[in-house]
Amino acid sequence: MYMNRRLLIPVLLYLFILVLYGCDKGLNPDPSGFSGVIRLTNWPPPDSVWELRLVAFKNPPTDSSSLIIEWLRGNVLVYPPIGSPSFTKTDSTGRFVDSIRYNVLLQGIDVDEPVRYSYVALAWRYSPNVFTDWRPAGIYTHQQGSFIPRPLVIAKHQFVRGVDILCDFRNPPPRPWR
Repeated sequence: MYMNRRLLIPVLLYLFILVLYGCDKGLNPDPSGFSGVIRLTNWPPPDSVWELRLVAFKNPPTDSSSLIIEWLRGNVLVYPPIGSPSFTKTDSTGRFVDSIRYNVLLQGIDVDEPVRYSYVALAWRYSPNVFTDWRPAGIYTHQQGSFIPRPLVIAKHQFVRGVDILCDFRNPPPRPWR
């Protein structure tokens, strides 16, 4: 009986540790989303960069009016979300940043079926008009230097890494809309 008590305490301790470390997420499933690095070069004058946001379109925009319509329909993901501060353009010393790491979780988006974004870009607002003064600064492509968009497909409970975007402000991609 004394031997059983000596064995019982280590076994219970082992089970407690197993449960503690095995339940780090509880019943929550793995999140769906994507991450990457945005690399920025050849910054324009500071007064011509009002805002930078990552945008992912299910369907590429065909004209400027479709941008807002598609966003209202829920077919456009904007990160950081509208209403929150955009990506910062300078570091703590006031110098322009050369890269931005980001993580986007698809919260509140139904991902029972894979989500396909056909056009992922860094949007650059270059003037004060929040509705019209946007252009892509860089896009997610198969090959750096190419302006051919690479689709991004995210399955349920999948987190895609390596969605990297190169932004050269002197050589931005063309607008996909007129």
